Amino acid sequence: MTSAESRQLRAPRTAGRPGLAALLESAPTDIAGAAGDVAAHASLLIGTPVTVAAWADDGWRALAGAGTGLAGLPPAGPPARRADRRGLVAPPGTTVALCWDPDLDVDAGTRGLLRQTCVWLSLAVAGRSAGSRVEDSDAEAEAVREVVAQLLTARDVDQALHTIAERTLRLLDSDICGVMLREDDVVRMRACVGNRVAETARLRMHRGQGVAGLVFLTGEPSKIDSYLDDETISNDFMSLAEKEETRSALAVPMRLQGEFVGVLEVWRRRRSTFTDRDVRRMVTLADFATVAIDNARLHDEQAAARADAERARDALQHQVSVLDRSSRLQHDLLTTVVEGGGLPSIARTVAAELDCEIGVYGPDGTLLASHSGRRLVSSLPATVGRPTRRRRAVADRSWVRPVYADGDQVGHVVLLPGGGSDEMMEATAGQVAMACSLALLRERAASRARAEAIEQVLWDLLQGPVEHRLAARTRAQQLGLALTGALRVVHGRIENVEELAAEHGWDTSGTERLRRQVLRTVRTLDDGRGLGLASLRGDLLVAIASDLGRSEARDLVNAFSAAVRTEWPDLRMTWGISREHHDVVDLPGALNEARTALSAARRLGGENAFLYEELGIVRLLLGSGDDPDLQTFIDDVTGPLVAYDRDNDGALIRTLRAFFDADCSQRVAAERLFVHHKTLRYRLERIRQLTGLDLSRHEDRMRADFALRLLQVNQTAGDDGADPG
Repeated sequence: MTSAESRQLRAPRTAGRPGLAALLESAPTDIAGAAGDVAAHASLLIGTPVTVAAWADDGWRALAGAGTGLAGLPPAGPPARRADRRGLVAPPGTTVALCWDPDLDVDAGTRGLLRQTCVWLSLAVAGRSAGSRVEDSDAEAEAVREVVAQLLTARDVDQALHTIAERTLRLLDSDICGVMLREDDVVRMRACVGNRVAETARLRMHRGQGVAGLVFLTGEPSKIDSYLDDETISNDFMSLAEKEETRSALAVPMRLQGEFVGVLEVWRRRRSTFTDRDVRRMVTLADFATVAIDNARLHDEQAAARADAERARDALQHQVSVLDRSSRLQHDLLTTVVEGGGLPSIARTVAAELDCEIGVYGPDGTLLASHSGRRLVSSLPATVGRPTRRRRAVADRSWVRPVYADGDQVGHVVLLPGGGSDEMMEATAGQVAMACSLALLRERAASRARAEAIEQVLWDLLQGPVEHRLAARTRAQQLGLALTGALRVVHGRIENVEELAAEHGWDTSGTERLRRQVLRTVRTLDDGRGLGLASLRGDLLVAIASDLGRSEARDLVNAFSAAVRTEWPDLRMTWGISREHHDVVDLPGALNEARTALSAARRLGGENAFLYEELGIVRLLLGSGDDPDLQTFIDDVTGPLVAYDRDNDGALIRTLRAFFDADCSQRVAAERLFVHHKTLRYRLERIRQLTGLDLSRHEDRMRADFALRLLQVNQTAGDDGADPG
């Protein structure tokens, strides 16, 4: 350094000092102008160009001057303590520094003035910054108020989510915004704006996937300045980020009453840095957005509850209407029944009220009564199968209900809809069936009274004195029961009621129902051949028939048995029929003949029907089974055979009976016994040895056959039931 330069460094310069002093007494409004004045006056004061620098976020920036000396400023920001040295004044706590040529030194007084100038300008910068922040805060608050107002006016969740995405996108100066809500272990995109790829709107992220997944994992805000270069997030959505050309992202959690409900995220298609202020804005928006979503959800729930209430009200009003119509119909039906209206009247009332078709069917499925309402052509079938369940469709839409009387199902009602509602049909179908049941009960009560009168006539004819029989004939004519021509007494027995009851687990009502069915069949056979004068006492049935020949009588009782077995296939019945009598006075004798025929049928014929006139010698023997001479005859012929069978587990009695039943054909008898013809020949030879009878002689055959029949009569004599009289 030359002596002249050295003197220049030591020599105090006064030029510029008044200007700086004047600046310190002013309140600048133009920071750039004030910085320029400081640079100018300081340069005059020091005698070299001076740079005015200020710290801004992440570095020093020149406000005025030539830019000399910036490299000597602290790189980390304003110093915490005095950093004065050659070419630099940077007071602690300030954001402004003065820089000049470090080879030029200044005295302490000048440095003090320069430090004051830095403080003054730093205060001015801070004032302007504070004002700017206030203005920005006011603008932000206004923007947030606008966003909140729009959010709170959203009336459904989808609208609220879309509004959140749009306003957040605008306020954060972003390119894409999405609202993702939690669904169990994932967050799913529910609203997205600004996206170019449809896949973005369908994003689903698990914990730790992408930025939103990171927020889902940590529960804290997360930001990425360079999406494709950042190593803190997973690579799950890098290809999507490339398609959308995203560079930076910011995501914050959405919470409701402390519970994580979703993520609010924005993306920018440019390199940028999201500031702490941006994060605060996003957090604020997320909080308001969560409230808006909850409000929208509550609004949706309220609207749904209101809609449910309205539907419930409408349904209740409809139900009241249905019940009102149902009540009116029930009243009309009861009135019809009380006034004596039968099934046709009930059908007409129902069809008029419900505008429907109605059919009432009997137990066999035949149509008893019907009405088609206003229809010209009926859709009802003439017959239907008996329902096996409470409801069984006859058509695509129909209502079927059983009809009961005296504990029996006596038919069912079928309703086909017309103009009425399904609810009305459902509500009234049971009432219609009940009305039919009441009508049938009235008819049954009348029928029961007639049946009692008929039964009294029957027993007066069969057991009463002569004068009662003659009077009973007159009463029978008054009941429409003709007693003209040849008369027969039909006597039947139900053989296995108790067995069926034990097999099917019936109680007393079950066995009585079977007995009533048997009596009803005898009185009202389907083909019209029923016997009106019939009565049942216990398991024994008695009836009077007129103008029946032998074959007709046998066919009739067989028809009775067959009709009953359609309902109870295992039922067994035995029948006995008297001879023809032409005067009611002779009916008690006819009853005794029928009893004898029934006894013969049970002892000799099983389920066969026996006619008294066809019994032959058996009818003379049925009452003589205990006669000593007859018993001796039986023992002489069959005794050795019975003893042999008992001692040897043999089958000689059965073989002899089969031989006679086969018209003495050994081949036929062997086939029926399922034995070889040589075995049969051996047994017949053994019978000859034991009894001395030669079965090739007609006389011995008759003797053996008669003895076998008497033996069978005596063995079954004790099996007869109680007499119905």
